[in-house]
Amino acid sequence: MSSHMKSGGSLSTMNVIGILALFCTMSEFAILTPSIAAFSHHFADTDITTIMLANSITGIVSVPVSIISGALLPKVGFKPAAIVGILIMTVGGAYPFLMPDITDYNLIIFSRVIVGIGLGIMFPVGNASIIALCEGEQRSRLLGLGITIQFVFNIIYTTVAGYLTEIGWNYSFLAYLIGFVPMIIALLWMPEAKNIVRAKLADQVKTQTVAKPKIPRSITGYALFALAAWTCVVTVQVVTSSVLDWRGLAGPGEAALVINCCGIGTILCGVLFPYLVRWFKTRLFGISAAFIVIGLIPCLLAPSSVVYALGVFILGFAGSAFFTAAQNATGNITPPERIPFVSGIMTSMMNLGPFLAPYVFSSSMLLLPAMGFDAVFPVLIVTALVVCVIGLAHPMRALMATKPE
Repeated sequence: MSSHMKSGGSLSTMNVIGILALFCTMSEFAILTPSIAAFSHHFADTDITTIMLANSITGIVSVPVSIISGALLPKVGFKPAAIVGILIMTVGGAYPFLMPDITDYNLIIFSRVIVGIGLGIMFPVGNASIIALCEGEQRSRLLGLGITIQFVFNIIYTTVAGYLTEIGWNYSFLAYLIGFVPMIIALLWMPEAKNIVRAKLADQVKTQTVAKPKIPRSITGYALFALAAWTCVVTVQVVTSSVLDWRGLAGPGEAALVINCCGIGTILCGVLFPYLVRWFKTRLFGISAAFIVIGLIPCLLAPSSVVYALGVFILGFAGSAFFTAAQNATGNITPPERIPFVSGIMTSMMNLGPFLAPYVFSSSMLLLPAMGFDAVFPVLIVTALVVCVIGLAHPMRALMATKPE
C-alpha cells in the first residue's frame, strides 16, 4: 500500500485512486443543502438569508484559503495539505451534532467557517495533482472523472443528510463523518506531486535564464466565466429545499433526492466530457451555458418535484461541462510551475458560487417581489444567457491549446 509512483513517473492504479479520493470530500460543503428549510423552522427568529449563510459562508472563507493553499503546494506538499484540510473540514463540520438544543445560529456559522478553512486548504490539491502529473486525454479524463466522483459523493452526502434531518435538525451534521474514509485512502495511496512541479521548474532554470513565467491574462476571464456559470447552478442547489417547501412540493428527504439529480447530471457529464471536447471544441463554453438556460426553465415552471428534478439534472450536466472545460483550458495555457496557484484560483471560483447564492436569492426577491422565492430563476436565466452569447461569439481557444512545457 504505497503512495509511490511507478518507475518512469507514471501513475499506478492505486495512485489514481488516492488522488480521486480527494474528490470524494469536495462536496462536503453541500451537506446542509437539503436541511435549510429545517434550520429555518428550528431557528425561527433567524431570517432566511442568514439561514442560507450557513450553507454558503464556506465558499467565501475557502476562496482566499484556496488561493494561498494553491500557491504554497509546491513548498508544503500536496499530500499534507490534502490530509490536514480534510481533517479540519470533517471534524469542524460534524461537531454541531452535539448541540441539539442551541438557539444561537452563530454557532452554526462558526462551524461552517471551520469547514471553509479545511475546504480551502484541500480543494486545489486534486485538480492541481492531475494537471501536474498528467497530460492530454488522460488529464481530461481524470478531471472529468474527478468531477464525477465529487458529485457521486454529493449524492451520498445530501441523501444521508436529508434523511438524517427528518430525525432531528442537528443529525444532518453526522454526514460529515463519511469524509474519514476517503481521507484514509488518500493517506495510503495518494502520490506527492511537489517534486514533479519542482523538477519542471528546475529544468526551465537550467535551459533558460528568464523571469518567472507570468500567469496569462486570460485566466481572469476563464475564472469569471466559470464563476458566473457555476453560480447559476449552485444557487438552484442552495434554494431548492426552501423553494420546494414554499411551493408545498417536497420535504427535506425528497428535496435531497431532487438536489441529487444535479449530481447525476454531473456524473454523466464526467463520463462524456472527453467526447464533448471532441464534438464541440472551442464552442463548448457557449453550448454548456445554453443548456444551463434550458435547465433553469423547468425549475421556474415546475408543477411537481419531478419536473423540477429534470431541470436540476440538466443544470448538473451543463454546469459540470462548463467548469471542467474552464479547468482544462486554464491548465493548457498555464506554465507548469504556476499550475497549483491557478488551480487555487479556479477552485476558489467554484467555492465562491455557494457564497453568492443566498445574496442572489434575496436580491432577486427585492427586484421581483411579486414572484416570491421564484424570483431567483429569471435572474439566473438572464445571467446564463449573457454567458451563452459571449461564449458562442468568442470561442474559447485555450480549450484546444497545447499545454506549455
